[in-house]
Amino acid sequence: MVKLCQVGELSAKFDCVGSRWRRPGLAVRELKLQEEVAVRGPVGALQGAGCVAMGRTQSFIHLKPANVAARAALADKSLMLRVHLRKFPSVIGHSSNRISRRYNEDTYSINMLKLPSLAEEMALARQEGLIGEWKKSVLNISIFDGHGGEGRVSRLLADNLHQAIVEAAPSQERLFELLRQYRELIGGEYWEKVYENREAFYQKFIRNCNTKQEQVLYKSGNSGPRMIFDKWGNVIDKRSLLHEHERLRLYYSYLKFDLECCCGYSERELPLETRLKKFPGGSTASSVFVSPYEEHLSFDESFFVAPSGLLKLVVTQVGDTKIILCDQNGIAHSLTKVHHASSSRESERIKSNSSFQRDSFGDTRFLNSFANTRSFGDLVGKAEGLTSEPDIYSYLIGSTLDLPHSERSKLQFGGDECFVCLITDGVSDVMSDQELADLITSTVNLRGLKVASPQFVADEVIKYIMAVGDRHADNATCVILRLPNWGNWPNVDRTGAAREAKLLDASHGDRTDD
Repeated sequence: MVKLCQVGELSAKFDCVGSRWRRPGLAVRELKLQEEVAVRGPVGALQGAGCVAMGRTQSFIHLKPANVAARAALADKSLMLRVHLRKFPSVIGHSSNRISRRYNEDTYSINMLKLPSLAEEMALARQEGLIGEWKKSVLNISIFDGHGGEGRVSRLLADNLHQAIVEAAPSQERLFELLRQYRELIGGEYWEKVYENREAFYQKFIRNCNTKQEQVLYKSGNSGPRMIFDKWGNVIDKRSLLHEHERLRLYYSYLKFDLECCCGYSERELPLETRLKKFPGGSTASSVFVSPYEEHLSFDESFFVAPSGLLKLVVTQVGDTKIILCDQNGIAHSLTKVHHASSSRESERIKSNSSFQRDSFGDTRFLNSFANTRSFGDLVGKAEGLTSEPDIYSYLIGSTLDLPHSERSKLQFGGDECFVCLITDGVSDVMSDQELADLITSTVNLRGLKVASPQFVADEVIKYIMAVGDRHADNATCVILRLPNWGNWPNVDRTGAAREAKLLDASHGDRTDD
């Protein structure tokens, strides 16, 4: 076990030999954990936070072969299969294309986050405990839609945002200090108000995570019974899936990464005009974080391959990329609300009607140029409230084998969901949520489960967009995560005629004609 310490103490307690960090008497297993911290070095990992990095990321998982006993696999990791998450077509499919644009500014990332257990994380946050192994595994899939700067911000997010999330060691004081930096470095009435009301801001969006104030999808304010009982009588609280510290981690890491990396305020001496030229462009972002509901099951990195229990699905939203879930009946559900300039909720947040105008096509624009009111980067609009504050949603999904039949209806989507799909607006502008779900399910019904893997149907979605898109079509990206009930939807295509009509219109029209 490693005591909490400052950067200077960390360097004093460990001897650096090559790329290995050693401590007298440290067990071999714990030494390997310290090597993970040493990959980025103590200063790079801490990013000035003054404590040990909270976790690490990896782009692969270890999968136990069927002919290897679980105890033997745990004792010797060389017996495990190492599977790259981008090369796992039977579970995760991903496809992207520039369509009619010169550059493809869409990016995505697929990573496994390794974090301490909640108890260890809370002890670390209070600066009074010990941190041991990173036992908790969380699957993170994110999709980014860049604009301007030839995809600089979207590539930066795909390469680094997941690392920033696990390295963050947030606290209420650090969040308030970050908001003060926004007020001083970015300026503007919006950040002045946020900082002045920082206590209320923290109370509403972070501390009261169990009240689901962010759950705007339920317009009636009633998401059904809160408590669910499994067949052994254990209580499952579907509205307490996120702890205050977990929500704080997301808010803090998003805002900090945007300020320092996307907007370049780690270089504080630059004049504004130079900074705008050096750090151009912006990007939207949508992410899912999947983990077992029972935290003790998350030591297994392959928990999402064939889960037999319930899963926690946490979703973050910045901008207009979308996340769609298909339930056991083949019905599509949007898991987020997009941050468009036409949104009454966003106009209430910014509270400046002069910032919204309509263009010649009748679409509402923010600051006369932005379709979205939240994004990473876009430094020119930051002072007016073009923020990277994420909307955070949490859902209970997965297998209902351990739930009595009477309890299954209490789940938000009924349980036994089929898949989650992340798409950019190049897809959502062309087809509706249900059309997307039906295209995926009908392709699997037609081709069969052996052929129509998540990778196969993700490619089919992009091929359809290429077929129906015009010469102004945007970049299109689709990432699909298979859930336990994959393939067990009804053999019904609700929107087949509408999709076929779009194909016929595209084939009859001249896409190159003015």
